[in-house]
Amino acid sequence: MRFVTLTAHVTPRAELTPELEAGLRSLLIAAYPHFADFWAGTSYWGSEPEWHLWLADPEGVPVAQLGFGRRVAQVGGRDVTLVGVGGVATHPAVQRRGVGRRLLRDLHAFLHTLPDVEFAFLQCREEVVPFYESGGFVRVPNAAHYLDPDEDRWVTNAGPTLILPVCAALGDWPVGERVNLRGLPW
Repeated sequence: MRFVTLTAHVTPRAELTPELEAGLRSLLIAAYPHFADFWAGTSYWGSEPEWHLWLADPEGVPVAQLGFGRRVAQVGGRDVTLVGVGGVATHPAVQRRGVGRRLLRDLHAFLHTLPDVEFAFLQCREEVVPFYESGGFVRVPNAAHYLDPDEDRWVTNAGPTLILPVCAALGDWPVGERVNLRGLPW
């Protein structure tokens, strides 16, 4: 696929059409073919997102997406309003063209419209940490405690954990404290 002009959309989960849901699932299958059976049935893992941010090609086909939602988590005994991010995917045909970085920029811009959100939060594989760092996320030494949707039990995941300051300063983050997500991850 040659480089094309992409349009950004933020769609509340409740407003996804069956066609858009199918398009997001197809994108996730293309990006993560080893989990094709899972993505054939849903466009998120864990907590149902509040919104999907997606980039569309000129025909309206999703080529990149992520899901995200707000939650008050407990970090080191303090309530912190987070937006958890998950299901980040870029179609292989447009990878390494800045599309993923554009997705993160658009997320950051949207998050600034939510005055109650202190930080964006995600956990990822070690090999994609540099991608998120290039998009403004900062790696922190915090483990996350959550209800694992695959195991149906509470687990603590040591990371990698990354945050993005939204309406709080980086120095406000409780470094090293356990993040209790109080539910499913994103």
